[in-house]
Amino acid sequence: MLPLRFVGLLVLLLAVQGWCKPAKSSEGEDYNDDDPPSEYNDDDTADNEDDAGAVEEPPEILSKPESIHVKSGDTFRLPCLVKNTENTAVTWQKDDEFLYYDTNPMKEDDRIVRLSDNTLVIHNATTNDTSNNYRCSILINPPVTINHRVLVDSVRTTVQPSPTQPHKVPLIHVTPGKKVEVNAGENLTLGCETRIQPTPEIKWYHENKRIHNKVTSGNHITITNVNRHDGGHYQCLAENGSDKPPVEAINVVINYAPEIETKGKSVHTGVGVESWLTCIVHAHPHAKVMWLKDQEEVLPEKDRIEIRGNKTRHVLDILHTEKEHFGNYTCVAENKMGRAEKTISLTGLPSQAIISGGEMTKTANGLILKWQLESYSPITEYRLKYRRKGDDTWITLKPTVTNGKGSQFIVEHTIEGLQPGSYEAILMARNDFGWSTPSKPHTFIGEYEDEQAENVKGSPSSASQSALLSIATLFLVVSSCAFTNL
Repeated sequence: MLPLRFVGLLVLLLAVQGWCKPAKSSEGEDYNDDDPPSEYNDDDTADNEDDAGAVEEPPEILSKPESIHVKSGDTFRLPCLVKNTENTAVTWQKDDEFLYYDTNPMKEDDRIVRLSDNTLVIHNATTNDTSNNYRCSILINPPVTINHRVLVDSVRTTVQPSPTQPHKVPLIHVTPGKKVEVNAGENLTLGCETRIQPTPEIKWYHENKRIHNKVTSGNHITITNVNRHDGGHYQCLAENGSDKPPVEAINVVINYAPEIETKGKSVHTGVGVESWLTCIVHAHPHAKVMWLKDQEEVLPEKDRIEIRGNKTRHVLDILHTEKEHFGNYTCVAENKMGRAEKTISLTGLPSQAIISGGEMTKTANGLILKWQLESYSPITEYRLKYRRKGDDTWITLKPTVTNGKGSQFIVEHTIEGLQPGSYEAILMARNDFGWSTPSKPHTFIGEYEDEQAENVKGSPSSASQSALLSIATLFLVVSSCAFTNL
């Protein structure tokens, strides 16, 4: 039986013969083989270069200023559609008075509600709501703002109710009210009552998403053991079959103790390098945040230390790191509901090494393992340990130290003499400040079994035969093309 490789080469020979034949209409025509295909876009490279250097888009307000004229008792809306404000705070003010700080109301007035799209809604308007300065602001430096003007007429025409003109009663009534404030851990029940007949289906929404996973009973919804994620705007919709079914909203405010998030437990840096320590704080009411080092509060120092807080993100910025700055820093947040803290270590040690992409390469000499790590000081030594899984004893090697690119270092070492089986390896690195923490154990397989090795390497005789067959086939292809074109 012919080898599959030989059959494949014969098929290639036949295909090339057909390709070598000149086209009947080729004489006297220009060839366009070198022309780029019509789909080719010369701008692709430029676009990719632009993407590589792209920077984060600045926050902006998409809405336009409006001047609104309403009557006393009406409801009016002030739009403020924003973009790229994930890490910045958005506020609403009337003159010098704050109405909302993000989703948090700053004024005790149930008539004033902020919707999920940042629109400010004021119900049952009064002349006191008149102002030329309803300001929506993105708190950056300098702030991005938009100003709306509102005029509320003091005189509202009243019509005496008559048998043919009864007093208008709202179609939906929500309980316990349009604004509810509860503490974390409590249970909350929201109600939606309607006089529509026949009784319509009541649907509940939270931040414009249909609610399915809460306890419901008739027209009521119960949220047990509430947490910060349960806050926001709830909507009760009476599905009566019309294009615009009646809907009413409830603003739920959850008071909860601070919750702190950090990217990791350590920040690796070096002498002379700018260092940032960051903690994300969620809390309501707003928490007071401070940084401690060795149980003492860290205060700003001109040209040395800056402390910034923006919305939920709080940053301790050490502009020029010195050895004295290394140590443990604690981010502390506190409000009337409680206190939370998290500690971050600022260290000059190398980072924990991680296995890099394409971590293993098999060669004739053995298996190459590759790691990458970060260090702002020169690496002085590596220590690689490996063992067969199940063994108690580690074998220790010292990979060669090479210069890194900036703060990034690549560690590459060949492990020789491996027997078939499963192994694990760890790596540590040392610089002037000490040893890094060991890498997570990396599991790899030793030498291939004999049959696998033959499939990978091939025997010398089969390799020689394959080479001769390839040369012969190449000769036939060239000869075929030459005779065809004569």
